[in-house]
Amino acid sequence: MIKEPKELKEIHEIMEKIYEEEKGVNAEQRVRKIKEESEKFMKERKLNLKRIDPKKLKKIAI
Repeated sequence: MIKEPKELKEIHEIMEKIYEEEKGVNAEQRVRKIKEESEKFMKERKLNLKRIDPKKLKKIAI
């Protein structure tokens, strides 16, 4: 039997925790949560990044 590395086991535990937290969450709620968490992350680190509308991004890339 091959022993699972400690780091890989930790990653699996984190993934299971995330799955359990988001099991009953729809896509809209998941996106809202990601946006809230990213705003909090940026404020904590005093980052000033602007969000770009994906439709505008396509125009810029062309």
